[in-house]
Amino acid sequence: MTYTQNDYTPLENLVRKYEVDGTFAKSQWQKEARVSVIVTTYNQPEQLRKQLLALSQQTYNHDSIEVVIADDGSKKGTGSCMDLVAKMELPFDVKYVWQSDKGFRLAKSRNEALKKASYETVISIDADMIMSHDYVEKVMKWHYASQNAGMPLMTTQDRAFVEPTDMNEDYIKRRELHKVKRSVSRRFKRDKDWRHKDRYAETNRLERIPNDVEDPTYFVGSTISGGNCSFTRSAAFEAGLFDESFQKYGAEDTEFGVRMYEHYNVKLRKKMYFVPVDTIAYHLEHGGPVSDKDSEEISCFFWDKVKKARERKVLPTPEVSVYVPCYNQERFVAKAVESIAKQKNFDLSKLEIVIGEDGSTDRSVQIIRQLQQKYAGRLNLRMIGDGKNRGLAENTNRTIQSCRGKYIMQLDADDELLETAVSTLYSTLERSPDASLAFGDCLDRDVKTGQVKAHWSCNEFTPEWYRNNHKATTPDLVKIVREGMRIHHPRMFRRESYFKTEGVNSDLQNAVDYDLYSKLIEAGKPIHVKAPLAIYNINHGENTTNKGRLQAANDKVVKHYTDRRNTNSCKRKEFYDIDENNNRVRHLDYQQPRARQELLYSTWATEENQQKGTKLYSALISELENVVSFFRWCKPNESEEALKLLLQLEPESHLGRYFQATFLDSRGKKTEALRVLQRVNTPSARRLEDIILQQGGIKATA
Repeated sequence: MTYTQNDYTPLENLVRKYEVDGTFAKSQWQKEARVSVIVTTYNQPEQLRKQLLALSQQTYNHDSIEVVIADDGSKKGTGSCMDLVAKMELPFDVKYVWQSDKGFRLAKSRNEALKKASYETVISIDADMIMSHDYVEKVMKWHYASQNAGMPLMTTQDRAFVEPTDMNEDYIKRRELHKVKRSVSRRFKRDKDWRHKDRYAETNRLERIPNDVEDPTYFVGSTISGGNCSFTRSAAFEAGLFDESFQKYGAEDTEFGVRMYEHYNVKLRKKMYFVPVDTIAYHLEHGGPVSDKDSEEISCFFWDKVKKARERKVLPTPEVSVYVPCYNQERFVAKAVESIAKQKNFDLSKLEIVIGEDGSTDRSVQIIRQLQQKYAGRLNLRMIGDGKNRGLAENTNRTIQSCRGKYIMQLDADDELLETAVSTLYSTLERSPDASLAFGDCLDRDVKTGQVKAHWSCNEFTPEWYRNNHKATTPDLVKIVREGMRIHHPRMFRRESYFKTEGVNSDLQNAVDYDLYSKLIEAGKPIHVKAPLAIYNINHGENTTNKGRLQAANDKVVKHYTDRRNTNSCKRKEFYDIDENNNRVRHLDYQQPRARQELLYSTWATEENQQKGTKLYSALISELENVVSFFRWCKPNESEEALKLLLQLEPESHLGRYFQATFLDSRGKKTEALRVLQRVNTPSARRLEDIILQQGGIKATA
C-alpha cells in the first residue's frame, strides 16, 4: 500500500543522517537553528515559574532560545506573572507580551506573541505544560532538517497528565520529570493522550496514513494542540495565524492545525509534514470536563470555520510581493501603483501588491479601491488595514507579514519604481542565494520644482567592494550600517530573512527602514546594484527628510538596539503592552528602562534647544509616561527618576501627578498624596482618592 497523505520518511531519513554523521553531536547546528518559545499564561504565576525553570534546564543552547510570554490579561503588580518574570534571573532572552483582559482571547494572545517573535521556528506551549529537559532539542532536530530541506514543518509533542502538587521543582532542576507520578486527565477522564490510540497506533505516528482515510486534512490537522506544538513562523503568517474569533475555550488550535494542513498540502500543493515528536510535556491538571452544551457549541463553531476556510480560494504563491505602507498619500499612491504596473521584463502574474492602509483621513482608501477596479484581472492588488492608525512601525510590520512572495520589495506610497526595478533586483537575488537583500540607486525628484538629480549612492556592498573585502563578516557589515543608513531605495529582501528577525521596533515613529535593514543584514549579506531604479519624491512635507530631530533621535535608538543585539553582555528582558485603546504597542526594556528616554532627551536638549511643542518633544513626553507608569512596581527608582523629569518638563501633567500621588501613598504620606490628587481631574485619581480616604485617619483637604 502507498501512503501519500503525510509520509514524512524523507525528513525522518535526514534527521537520522544528521544523527549518524555527527552533525547533531556538534554544537554548531544549535547555534544556527534558533527558536522562539511562546509560553501562554493567564494569572498562573506558579505554573509559569515551573515552566521557566524547565526551560532553564533544557539541553539546547540557551543562546539560541528566545522565550516570548503571551499573557491574555493577567493582573499586574506584586505577585503577578509579570512581576515573577521581572525578578527571575533567566539564561535566555525574554519578551513579555501583555494584552488587556477582555475575556478568553488566547488566539489573539498567541498572535501578538508571534508578531514579536524573532526567529523562524516557533514552539507554542502553555505555562502548565512543563517541558521535559530534552524537549526543545528533540523538536529542533526536526526543524533543522526541514529548513535544510527547504520546507515548512509542523510538529506536535506527547503529553502526560500530573497533579500540580506532584510536580516538585526538584524534579525539574534534576531533570527527572519521568519520575513524577502520572495522573488522569480531569478533562478527558483518561490517563493516556487520546492521539496514541485514535491516530498514532495504526499509522506509525501519522507516517503511514492509508489513502482511503476519511478526511485526511482533519485526521492529521486535528492532532495539533496549540499548547504543545511547533511550526514554521512564516508558514503561520502565510496561512493566517490563529483565528481570533474563537473566544471560548477549545478548538482554536485544532482549527489552526487543520487550516495549515489544508493551506499547504491541498490548496498550494506544497509539502508540509506534520510530525509527532517523541518527547513529553507534563500537563499540570486543573479544571474539569467541558459541558455537553459548551462542547456542542464549540464543535459547531469549529466546523463552520473549517467549512469557510476550505471554500476560501488561495492564489499561487507569488515570486515577488511589493509592499506599500500608506497613510494620507492621496497625492501620490496612484502614481506608485501605476509604476508597478509598468514593470518590464517580469511576469506581473507572479507579483502581488500589498498596500498597508494605516487609517488615512484623506481620500487614500477611495483611490486604492479605484485602483483595484482599474487593474482587476491584471494585477493582484490587496489592501489591508482595519481603519485604525497603528503608526508607521506597526503598519510596516503588519504589511510585510501579510506578504506571501518569495521576495518582498518596498515601495513607499509617495515614491515610484523605474521600469526595470523589479526584474533587476529579482534576478540579483536569484543569482545570490547567500544574500538577504538587494538594493539599487534612486533619483531625487523635487515635487515643487520638478527638478531631478541623482540620490547619493553608497560605495559599500557593490561587487567591487566585496572583491576587495572578501573576508567581510556580518559584524563588519553591521558596523558599516551602524555608521549611517547605506541601504537606500529601492530595496528587495527575502521573505524568509524577515522572519529571522523581530521586525521593526514598535517604539519608532520614523527611522523604521534603518531599523529593519540593520536587522536584515544580520540574516545575510546585502547586494548593491549601482543603477537608478526608483524615483524618491522629496520636499512635500511627509517623507523622512522633513522629520528633523526626531529622525536623528530615532537613529540613535536604532544604533543602541543594534549594539544590544550584537553583544552578549546580558540577556534581554523586554515587555510589550498591547494598547488597544490607542492602537499602539508600547515597548519597555527592563534591563535599560530609561535608555530610549535618555537618547530622546539628549537630542532634544542639544539639538532643539529644549523647544517644546515639537514632534521630538512629544515623543520624549510619551516615553517618560511609559517608563513612569510601567516600572513603578518593578523598578521604582527608575520610575521616580523618569517622573522627576516628566514633572520638570510638564508640571501639570495629569499622568505625572497621579503617579506622584501613588508614590507618596506607598510611603505613607497620604495627606500629601491627597493634596496632589486634587490637581488631577481623572476618574483614576478619584478612585485612588477614595481608597486613601477609606483607609481611615485622613480627612479630605479643602
